[in-house]
Amino acid sequence: MSSLAIPRPRRALGVMRRMREGFPILEAGQSSLTTWQDGCGQEAAMWLSFFNHYGWVESSEWANGVKAWALSDKGNLVLEEGERWWEHLSWSQRLYVCFFG
Repeated sequence: MSSLAIPRPRRALGVMRRMREGFPILEAGQSSLTTWQDGCGQEAAMWLSFFNHYGWVESSEWANGVKAWALSDKGNLVLEEGERWWEHLSWSQRLYVCFFG
């Protein structure tokens, strides 16, 4: 991927893929402090903060104050770059990434 040190890149790619498939990260209002993504759970809160910091996501308002975060154009480019990076790893490199980040 890029020169940016992405923590747990395999997990980051998984969350971004879910977003591309139509499963946004949901943020349930400012007062509830609940963040969730189907298939990812509350780990999504960490990823939302990271992705938002780099401009890889954009929000839209849903009913009852829920914010839905989806990949921005920049986020889609990063996902494509990450998928190319993953595809070029050997099986032993993938195994290393899975266990050690």
